[in-house]
Amino acid sequence: MVSRSGLSKTLKILLDSGFRFTIIGGTIVEYSLGKDDLGDDVDLFAEYPSVIFEENEYRRLAEDNSWVYGYTWLGTPRIVARVYDEEIPLEFYENIYDFYVPEAIIEGCIRVQVGDIKVRIVTLEDHILLKANAGRSSDIDKLKEIAKYIKRGRLSIDKKRLLENSKSFEDSDVIVRRLKDVSIL
Repeated sequence: MVSRSGLSKTLKILLDSGFRFTIIGGTIVEYSLGKDDLGDDVDLFAEYPSVIFEENEYRRLAEDNSWVYGYTWLGTPRIVARVYDEEIPLEFYENIYDFYVPEAIIEGCIRVQVGDIKVRIVTLEDHILLKANAGRSSDIDKLKEIAKYIKRGRLSIDKKRLLENSKSFEDSDVIVRRLKDVSIL
């Protein structure tokens, strides 16, 4: 479990160390639902430093804070931070191999309050698009879960924004079809 207070403290350390990022993962759904439990890990799109060319900065951050350093499924940095007797797994990504976040999505992010700091997150609509673009069975299952929240009125989305931003992806037709298949569109 990643708590809001644990996430806030961890991200403040990153920001104070000069790191710049946008939250892109499932944390967005849990945050949008108003939950204190923000999921099992936090996916961050690294803006600075580069996870590819400046990996040592991530290793140094982990060492300086006595955190555990490892790698994601893509070979990018993964840090397990320890704050308030809580483990906060942080996975850092940037556009590499088949992992792609369009620039328009990063530019369209919003700033939200998490504890005593403001952080950048992609919108719920853009998170949905990232899941639909990935298209793995686990991503489709998450989309079905989000669709249930939308149907129950616990989450609301801007379908026009979904359709417009889907054009930022090469396979926008596939993304739209997947969203229709799970009843989000």
